Amino acid sequence: MNSNQKPEMTEHQKQQLQFQLFQESLPKVNEIVYRMLLNETIPMAVSVQNRLSDNSDTQGTLGQELEEKLVLDPLKGHVPSHKLLQQYLASESDQQAKIDNRLNQIGFSLGQKLSQLLIFSNNPSLSFRDMDLLAVMKFVCRDVWRQVFGKQIDNLKTNHRGTFYLLDNNYKPVESLALDDDKSLEEKALIDPYLQFPCGVIRGVLDSLGFKEEGAVICTATLVDNAESSKSKSPISSRAVIFNVQVAVEN
Repeated sequence: MNSNQKPEMTEHQKQQLQFQLFQESLPKVNEIVYRMLLNETIPMAVSVQNRLSDNSDTQGTLGQELEEKLVLDPLKGHVPSHKLLQQYLASESDQQAKIDNRLNQIGFSLGQKLSQLLIFSNNPSLSFRDMDLLAVMKFVCRDVWRQVFGKQIDNLKTNHRGTFYLLDNNYKPVESLALDDDKSLEEKALIDPYLQFPCGVIRGVLDSLGFKEEGAVICTATLVDNAESSKSKSPISSRAVIFNVQVAVEN
């Protein structure tokens, strides 16, 4: 054997190299711009739901509808994002629930596509069929979270019976919100839509990996004070989020 010849890579090493090349080939996006875009999903969902509600309340003629669609006015009916958030707070609970569900479904769709991107398209030989649920949740905490939020989940706990607790010590989408330690009911209501998107992402990933039955995955999220930030007495207090994921497992 030639001493200068490199040893042949194992199948696992080939997969790792393939994934590394895949990561490097992805288009790079400015982090600040991406986070702004991510946060704009909330007012966008409010705007879409408002328009759907308005269309259901008023019935125009076919000619009026066609005329409105043919007029190219991108600023027509435009409402600033902060006004849309105010509209969300002023909405009835059923309207807020529809908006929250829309955000959850946006995250669900993204979670499904991320699974295809990270696993099936890039690494078709990788299968979760024979892996336990804990390995799947580690994939969510490590690979999926890094792609969406630029960091991994900070802590993962489980009771080994289908319940998981995912702790994000610095949840980026709420980082820019000015929240008092004693949060008002209005502030708590404003936080809820920011937590729907990641819950949907988690559900979408698990759905693409076989947990497709209705009610198979239940995900809720709660904003809590960051214990690490309190210990360091940092002037900038970050907000932590705990995601409670319950997966129906077969006995």
